[in-house]
This record gives sequence, structure tokens and C-alpha cells, in this order.
Amino acid sequence: MFRSHQSMIPLIPCLLALTLAVSAGQTPTLAKPGKPAPPPQNPASLGENLMYYTPPPLQFDTAGKPIPNMPNLVYQANAYFEAGQKAFYKNDMEFAESYLKKSIECRDKLNKVREAKEYVTGVNLLGKVLRKRNKWEEAEKYYRQALSMATQGLGVDAYEVKECQVNLAECYEKQNKYKDALIYYKTLLATAEKKYGADDPDVQDYNKKILALNIKGGNYEAAEGILKQKIDFEESQGRGSAAATVQLWDQYADVLKRACKMEEAAAAEAKAKSLKEASAQ
Repeated sequence: MFRSHQSMIPLIPCLLALTLAVSAGQTPTLAKPGKPAPPPQNPASLGENLMYYTPPPLQFDTAGKPIPNMPNLVYQANAYFEAGQKAFYKNDMEFAESYLKKSIECRDKLNKVREAKEYVTGVNLLGKVLRKRNKWEEAEKYYRQALSMATQGLGVDAYEVKECQVNLAECYEKQNKYKDALIYYKTLLATAEKKYGADDPDVQDYNKKILALNIKGGNYEAAEGILKQKIDFEESQGRGSAAATVQLWDQYADVLKRACKMEEAAAAEAKAKSLKEASAQ
């Protein structure tokens, strides 16, 4: 017994869609009954769905080591980085740390320096995650690795080298490792002075950092020298009575007190006081 023509109506759109797909050279994918099809994988945004992502298998040489410069390994590193980046923006720091570390591990296996920019980018983001989680020693370790990679792969004058040095200095400072932090700030200062001169904003910032770290670390003799040098420079430029110079005299008096040089501190305070009174008249 034949079905009525009305019962065939719901099938017409399905048959039409199938005909169009075949005519366009596409093979239609049919999901199994009762089981939803997994979402399609887009290589450009694997980080969105790593739960469906299986990294390509690694290839090994006769010694059992991963073959360097493999497309699959780079592919893995990029996918893990993207997943970690998305987690970072969603404030899921635990997930971000896990996948960013996997990304760095993949780049470590490549054993090459031409991926230096990507390596530093990955470490910079991982460092932010670790610092938010108060894992300063671990962040320091990764920053050292990135500095080595950037120096070898990009050269000592590369911006990425400066980034790594600043990150390391900040990590050391946060851990109260003032001597280690000073090493990097002095290196940054010397590079900035050579490139841009003494009036460059970075030079001024590094000088302030070096002064502050010497005071924090109890190295008052070095702090005295820095402040006296600044005062002498300002006076040689005809700015001896400027407000900034008066502030330097106050700082100088404070450092002398910390160093228990009371007579010299009193003289510095008297100098600052006379300058303030002169400017008030």
C-alpha cells in the first residue's frame, strides 16, 4: 500500500540538501543516532577545544630523541599556547599555567634558536601567570631560559633581551634578592645610556631603581655616591635651587642618617632648609 503524498513532504528539504551537497562535490557527514557529532577542529583555533584535540605523534631519531624542527611539534606548541592564552584572559590561571608549560616543553624539544621570538612570547605570558600565583622562583627560572634563548637567537641588542632582563630584575626584587636585581638594572642602564643618552626616560627610571635597591639592601655608601653625583650634576646645570634638587638633598640627608653619619646628615638637612627658605622669599 502506497503512502500518501502528504507523508513525503517532510523528506523533500532533506533530499534537496543532500542533492545540493553531492552536486557541489561535498561528502555529507551523518551523525550516528543518539550520539552527537564532535565539533569540527579548526587548526587556527585549536586552543578553544583542546578537550577534542589529540596532538600529532612525535617522531624520534635512532637515539630516541625527538626530531627537531618538526611541523607537528611546532603545531603542538602553538595549540598549547593558544589554549593557555585563552585561559589567562578568562582568569583561569591553573589551566593557563598547565598549557603554557606544555607549549614551552614543546619548544624546548625543538632544540633550536630560530623560534626565539615565540619562545620569549610564551615565557612572558607564563611568567605573568606564575607571578599572579606567587610562584616567583619558578618564574625566575623560565625568564632565565628565555634570556638565554633570546640572546642566542636574536642578539644582545634585541628588544626581547631587554624584556627578559626587566622581568628577571623584577622577580629578584620581589624576592628581596637585591644584589641580583641590581646586576640586571645596571646592565639595562648601561645599554640605555649608550643608545639614548643620560636624559632618556628609561635611564632615569633605571637610576631610580638602582638607588632604591641600594637603600633597601642597606648599601648606603653606594646610595650616597649616586645622590651626591646627582646633586653635583644639577648644580653644574644651574639647577641648584630647583625643587627637584632640594628633594635630592632631603634624600641625601636621610641616607646619611641611615648610615649613622649624623654630622653630615645635619649639614645636608641645613642645606635643604636654606634652599627651601630662599625659594619661599
